[in-house]
Amino acid sequence: MKSLKGKKLLVLGGSASNVQLVHFAQQMGAFVVVADNRENRPGKDAADDSVLISTDDYEGLCQYIKAHHIDGVATGAGEWNVVNAMKLCKIAGLPYYADEHLWNICQDKRNFKDCCKKYGVPTVPEFSIDKKPQDKDYPVIVKPVDGCSSRGISICHNEEELNKAIDFALSLSQSTNVIIEKYVDNGGVTIDAKYVVVDGQCYLEALGERYVLEGGLITAISFYPSTLISRFMDKVNPNVQKMFSFLGYKNGVFFFQAIPDGEEIYVYEMGLRVSGGMIYNMTEASGCNNVMKMLIYHSLTGKMCEKDDIKTIDPYFGGKQASTVALPLRLGTIAHIEGLEKVKRLPGVVDVTVYYGEGHECIPKHINTLDQLFARVIVVSDNEKSLFDTLKKIRESVIVNDNDGNSLINWTTFDKLYTYCIAGGGKNRLEQCLSQYKDS
Repeated sequence: MKSLKGKKLLVLGGSASNVQLVHFAQQMGAFVVVADNRENRPGKDAADDSVLISTDDYEGLCQYIKAHHIDGVATGAGEWNVVNAMKLCKIAGLPYYADEHLWNICQDKRNFKDCCKKYGVPTVPEFSIDKKPQDKDYPVIVKPVDGCSSRGISICHNEEELNKAIDFALSLSQSTNVIIEKYVDNGGVTIDAKYVVVDGQCYLEALGERYVLEGGLITAISFYPSTLISRFMDKVNPNVQKMFSFLGYKNGVFFFQAIPDGEEIYVYEMGLRVSGGMIYNMTEASGCNNVMKMLIYHSLTGKMCEKDDIKTIDPYFGGKQASTVALPLRLGTIAHIEGLEKVKRLPGVVDVTVYYGEGHECIPKHINTLDQLFARVIVVSDNEKSLFDTLKKIRESVIVNDNDGNSLINWTTFDKLYTYCIAGGGKNRLEQCLSQYKDS
């Protein structure tokens, strides 16, 4: 991509999650201003300038954009500011990758699922409040149609649990609607599919297998590229291409979450934004594209990239192997943290993002949401042996204890998967991981 020197970018939100966005834009040559209605924010500290304006104060932000000759607006993965940026850019006449029509289709689980059915994208079999599952249909999963970050989701094994789960999901749904679906019990394996859209053409940029925390709903560890990529390209990708072509999506990003069930792969959710897992760090470290940089480029030029940049999009990661390790917390207060600096220096570690420090507490409402995560570590290696060597060292290095010396990191799923991967041996270790984890 060409240099953005001389361009001014307004970033909405000064949270720590936007610091990397600020740095990327600066590396690309842009002058970066962060808007937030709070002082002393990490994003503001990283930026070239900042302004004390709420990110939903469209009038105030428009005045600032005009007075300071701002060329574009961007934000990270948080849906609140994605919507604010989308509305602000429409008012200010600036480019933005999403519009309200597409957002309403993709972010509402009901609208999205109906759209998938229309264009042949396979989805999980479902039920409704009026037509509830029979005894033979359990377990089922219940979620608010407009939820995110795993909030409001419950797995139900009988009608009593279902009724409680419906009430819970409704309490977290602004539109007061829920989805009831078959719970695919495959051991907790899901598929993560990342797409980038350039001039109306959808490109799969990453496909990974995600392993859910044992007894929970959030991801404990993921591997890229997925061993199921051929099946996904055959059964899912063609109709994804068709769907977004008919929807008229020209430039931007989206991700799918899907679940393998025997020979089938069911899509069950999507996001019209970058995901919180920062997979763009993984793809770039593999010698491929960085979709966050592409969104920055689009905000300031109206284009996702130059023609030659499209060649860097490669869901096979140029033959490399990669993993994202999430470190989920148990309930308790963090008293001691050790080993993070050592982890940052390990071979293949390309990013360590820490969400909590000493004195912070993991409380019941955090469980089964992304707020349960202490940190994420992204690893990219030339082969599976070096990947798993680094994963082992991460496990040995990170210590997070409470005041009594008890470990607050839940390593259960990591330990099980690591054992299966090593037991598999040879070139098929990821495949061994998938099959044995499912059978357990």
